[in-house]
Amino acid sequence: MKKLTIFKFYFLVVLLSILHTELRAQGGKLLLLKERGVIIRSFTEGDYINFEFSNAQWLTGYIDWIRDDSIQINHYALQGSVTMFGTYGQDTLKLGRLVLHINEIKAFAKDRGRFRSVFTNGAVLKAGGLGYLSLNIINSVISGDQVFEKNNIAKLAGGLAAWFAGVLVKKSNPDYRPIGKRFSVEIL
Repeated sequence: MKKLTIFKFYFLVVLLSILHTELRAQGGKLLLLKERGVIIRSFTEGDYINFEFSNAQWLTGYIDWIRDDSIQINHYALQGSVTMFGTYGQDTLKLGRLVLHINEIKAFAKDRGRFRSVFTNGAVLKAGGLGYLSLNIINSVISGDQVFEKNNIAKLAGGLAAWFAGVLVKKSNPDYRPIGKRFSVEIL
């Protein structure tokens, strides 16, 4: 008789726990970052997020919750300071919770650890173009030639074109993902 009573009690506890438990497959809603319609990054509750707010301020923190069209961020910031030993250190500054609409997100920062080279940000082309331009001008002045003579104009234009190509490469590869034509944000 005691075994039957214990079995009934166990069955009742299991039944109540099943009825009062909320079952979710993915732990809530998802905030998706898409590139031309393809998901490249997803965020759930508790994930770290780094984005540009509509007032051009970069915000970092952890996602508290995601609703139909808004998210709540537990906002943190890294603050640089001098330690008691006179060395430089960073301290975490908790700024509180912030609720915002997904249309207020202007851009996402690229992932940490992403390799940034002088080739992808156009620094080599800009430095090479300006170096060639200045070297050409210095050599023309030293040798007594006119800087803007007919034979030298094409060389000066080549240095200027290399610098301009570096500016275009930097503009086409920013350190962030701007929301607009190429990137979009969606809550699933």
